[in-house]
Amino acid sequence: MKNNRLISIVGTTASGKSNLALKLAIKYKLPILNSDSKLLYKGFNIGTAKPSLEELKKVKHFMVDVLDYKDKSNLKWFLDKSRKIINNLNDANSIPILVGGTGQYIWGIIEGWDPPEIRPNIKLRESIQNEILDLGINLVVKKYSEKFDLDGISDLNNPRRFIRAIERLESGFSGDTKNKIKDHNLDSLILGININRKKNDELIKHRINKMLNSGWIEEVKSHLINGIKVDSPPMMSIGYREVNEFLNNRINVSELEEKIFFSTRKLMRHQDNWFKKSDKRIKWIDLENSYSQADNIISEWLSKREDK
Repeated sequence: MKNNRLISIVGTTASGKSNLALKLAIKYKLPILNSDSKLLYKGFNIGTAKPSLEELKKVKHFMVDVLDYKDKSNLKWFLDKSRKIINNLNDANSIPILVGGTGQYIWGIIEGWDPPEIRPNIKLRESIQNEILDLGINLVVKKYSEKFDLDGISDLNNPRRFIRAIERLESGFSGDTKNKIKDHNLDSLILGININRKKNDELIKHRINKMLNSGWIEEVKSHLINGIKVDSPPMMSIGYREVNEFLNNRINVSELEEKIFFSTRKLMRHQDNWFKKSDKRIKWIDLENSYSQADNIISEWLSKREDK
């Protein structure tokens, strides 16, 4: 991929990344490339904060609703698909806005990672699955954290994601990789939304409450009635597994909101590790003035490249 251009918007959950991307995409007539693993799945809309049908009509979105619930995604698949999209859009003289909270996806694109094709290790998967059944996910995570650095891995309470992470680590792939694609030369403007922890917590709680009042529980009920398994990849996402606990009368409504909040907050801390304030590649903008600041930076960035 040579001389491709990309605008990236990063930040923690509920910091307004998607809303900002949509406004900028409308103004500059640019498409959006999703980099949130949860938005890949069809039918999982409310609990993923997926753009509405109206928003999807206003702006062309890529890598949204591309997988069925049975499908499994992986880093290499995502990077290969996204690079083709970026290349085709650039060839058509268009610059995509990459937005989402999955750190590996974003840095994989920007830094040109070329991850290895890791074959499934069935014996290892079965062994860890049995450990989880016997000990519970928390104790198993604690055990493996003594062997591997798990700080950069989000949503460790998701057994499926945890097992895949250990499978990658056992194979020698830590997430970042020294292997890069050939002729990688991506000109990427990276904008990060700066938000203090207290405000972020407030926005997360508000978003969870709004999702639950918008039919999140009914969405999960519908999936279960239609035969979607509770251990399918999207149903193991943050929030969906907690709603399933509620539907099985293991927790009440207040406990449901609290559990989703704490799971989301753990994800937020992992996102902080991926997108550090000290990273000089990221131009940080304030939450309160995110649109005007981003608009000025993008306008200047585009004009400089037109002058070349």
